[in-house]
Amino acid sequence: MSEKKKLVELNETRLTYMAGVLLKDVADALSRREFVFETADGPVTMTLPKEVDLEYQAKQKTKDGETKTSLEIEISWKS
Repeated sequence: MSEKKKLVELNETRLTYMAGVLLKDVADALSRREFVFETADGPVTMTLPKEVDLEYQAKQKTKDGETKTSLEIEISWKS
């Protein structure tokens, strides 16, 4: 039987510059092969293997004269 456990979640609006800072932090963590997230329950550490699976896509949707654009990046691995 499989088990899912949410380790960390972030949903917020940030200045574009600050989103870039977050992505730089993610890139640095990938280079080190270790993520450390600070949570209310203490730090959560994830160690990455030598190889990861990477998916990304950019989408654009126009509705009622407004255009919504999104960039999704997914990094996964098995341990």
